[in-house]
Order: sequence, then structure tokens, then C-alpha cells
Amino acid sequence: MQENISESLDTLTLPSPLELMTGEFPHTAIIGVGLMGGSIGLRTKAMVHVGLVVGHDLPEVLDEALQRGAIDRGVGDLAEAVADADLVVLAVPLEEALKLLPTVLRIAPAEAVVTDTCPVKAELMQLARQTDNARATYVGGHPLAGSDRLGIANADANLFESAYYLLTPRAETPPAIRESLSWWVRMLGAYPIVLEPELHDRIMAVTSHVPFVVALALSLWVARQSGEQPLHAKLATGNFQCMTASAGLPLAVWESVVRVNRAEVEKALTEFAAVLDECAAQLRAGKIAELWQQAYAFQRRLSRERPGDWDANCELVVTAPDRPGAIAQIAGLLAAHSIGIRDIHMIYVRERRGGTMCVVLHSRVEARRAMDILLLNGFSVRMKD
Repeated sequence: MQENISESLDTLTLPSPLELMTGEFPHTAIIGVGLMGGSIGLRTKAMVHVGLVVGHDLPEVLDEALQRGAIDRGVGDLAEAVADADLVVLAVPLEEALKLLPTVLRIAPAEAVVTDTCPVKAELMQLARQTDNARATYVGGHPLAGSDRLGIANADANLFESAYYLLTPRAETPPAIRESLSWWVRMLGAYPIVLEPELHDRIMAVTSHVPFVVALALSLWVARQSGEQPLHAKLATGNFQCMTASAGLPLAVWESVVRVNRAEVEKALTEFAAVLDECAAQLRAGKIAELWQQAYAFQRRLSRERPGDWDANCELVVTAPDRPGAIAQIAGLLAAHSIGIRDIHMIYVRERRGGTMCVVLHSRVEARRAMDILLLNGFSVRMKD
């Protein structure tokens, strides 16, 4: 049985781009050149001497991908697209990947590696095992990165920067293939973690799929409450919006994922319901402090356990006024002082009063510089606890 994790998360490092100049896969075929596939193509083409990148998608998507430089050539025929490919990336929705995988495994070259970007892995791996006359080798892939804005127009060469990228090879997958795919993931700017498909799906059920179902439940609950008292909907801001944002995404983003991983999701929901009962019992006993202490300790641990070189003490909490261009002003001020922003996201929104955002910098030194600059320009800002 293969190990669950490829290496210590504390020692994951990125190689120098110079080490990757020759490329592990000189000929890459990307099936589906949308947000994920387009971002892979843009990053690949940004590296030096990466070889040929071929895209397969609708004609209008391929035209835009060519214009943006995400691919070298667009091909409408699947067999032609994967011919001579060293690596085939199925960057398509889960349902489509399930339909395409057997065909791609049969028509891709015998030495090719086939991977994907889907958030469920066990069923794809089972399908690969059951595919007769397969020539290529399948290794599941799942980048923990993305955006609520889909399509090639929103592709970004830095989408995977410092993100975890999960790989789920078979136990019998040759070590050389695992190593090559890990180097490819690092070329994308991400950190590879190798684990079993079943463990992957179990973890994703707990950390991603159940939170989506909880967001649905909270939204449904407040919607029903607002039928009796409209103020419920009017005042459902701040924490409620943050906790239920995933319920506002298109159903296509989640439906097949939750359905295919249903067994693990149902099991995780049962476990979560037991925790809710435990919390209710603790509240009745007046022990909310104990609940908070356990949750707070875990949140502190999360803030320290970031991929690779992430400095856990480089996050600012900034209060932004409700005026046009406030966020752009923050970014502009920092850019003017050569301070790059690693991530920025809202953590609290106040109706017509602006909101509070988390601004993540590359180091604690830059975070302190950024804080001084923003304070001098009238922003309310502090280091995140």
C-alpha cells in the first residue's frame, strides 16, 4: 500500500525554474482549456523550453486560448489532440472526465501519463482500473485552487502558486511517473501531496463537500425563517454571508461532485450532526468557553500550517470604507512601494459601511511595511492574531 503523504509538509520546497527548463513532459495535451486548463497552459508556456502545448475544446475557447498564449495549437479532434502527447490533462468537469477517461487511456500513447483536475478521485481510479486495452497510465490530480469566475478569460498563470496539489497514483504506478508528475506540479508553482484516492475523497468530504451542504442548510433555514420574519433575510450579512457563499455558486459546480462522493459525504454529515449535538449539550451546560478553546486552538494551528514558505505572521486585517476604488487604492499603495499581495479576501461585510478584509503578504517584514503605509494613508489596519 502506498504512503498517504509523499513527504513532510514542513519540508516541501519549490525548485528553481532553471531546474525545470527541459520539462518533464515536452508534449502536453490539455483537454478543456477553461479556468483550470487555461491556467495550466499559461503557467507551462511561461516556463522556458517547455515544448508543445496542445488544447482541445470548443473552437471559440481555443481561439481565445491561442490569443492569450495558453496553448501553441488548438485541435477539435480528441484523438489528434492526444496523439504523441507525453502528458494529457483532463481539465474538465467531473461528469465529462468520467466519460472521457476510458477513451483517452486507450488512444493516448503507451508511454503517456493521463491526469485530471477533478475534486473526486476514487471513482475515476476505479474506472481507470476497469478500462480494457488501456495504453496510458492514469494518475489522479486535484489542485486545491480555483476561482468563482470560470472560463479561459479568467485563467491565471499564478492560479496554483503555493497551493497544495493532490496526486492519487495507483500503488503499482512506477516511481518514475510519480516523480515526473510531482516535478510538473512544482513547475506549476504548487506543492504535491501523494495520497490514496479513498483517503482523498474522505478528506474532501469533510473539508469541502460537507461545508457546501452546511451552506445549503443554513441558507434554507434562514430562508424559511425569513418567510415568517423578513428581517432575517435583511440582516443575514457578515458571518452568514461568509459561511454560505458556496451556496451561491452554480449548481453545476457541486452537483456531480456531491453525487459521486455521496457515500463519504453522508458519513461525514452523520459525524458532523453528532458534533452539533455535542455543541448543543455544551451550550446547555454553560461550557461555551471549552468549545471556543478547542476551535480557537485549531484555527491557530491552521494559520501556521500553510504550504511551503508561507509565513503565518504576514496577514493584515484592513477595514475598507464603502467607497468606489477602496480596494484598488489599497493595492495601488502597496504596489507603489513594491510590496506584492499574495492573497486578498473579504472576511466581514457591513451593509453600506464597507467591510473588513484579510490582506496576505509574502513575509512578516513586508506585512509590517504595508501596515505602516496603510496607517499613514488613513486605513484602519492591524496584524491578524
